[in-house]
Amino acid sequence: MGGVLHCFNASEHLLPLAKHNFYFGIGGVLTFKNARKLVEVLPKIPLEKLILETDCPYLTPHPHRGKRNEPYYTTFVAEKVAELLDMPLEKVEKLTVDNTITLFKQFSKII
Repeated sequence: MGGVLHCFNASEHLLPLAKHNFYFGIGGVLTFKNARKLVEVLPKIPLEKLILETDCPYLTPHPHRGKRNEPYYTTFVAEKVAELLDMPLEKVEKLTVDNTITLFKQFSKII
C-alpha cells in the first residue's frame, strides 16, 4: 500500500521502502547544522519518492528556527535539496510537486 515517512529521519535501513510505494518527507531538519546524516542519505533517496513537508508548526528551517513553521518555508528546504543534489531549484520544485500530486492521487483511490 505505501505511505509517507513523515519527517524522514535519515535511516538508510528505511530506503528499501521506496520499492513498496513509500515516499520520503523532507522538512526543515535538512537545513539544520547537525543534519549530517540526512545530508548523507538524501542523495540515496529515489527522486520519484521525494516530497517536501513543513511539519507545521514545528521543525522550522534555518534561518527561521525558533519561529512557528509555515508552509512557505518549504522554499528553504527546496533550496537546500537543490544545493545538495546539485540541481536547479526549479527542477526540485517541479519534481516534489509532481511527486506529491502522484502520492495523493494514488491514495485518494484507496480511501
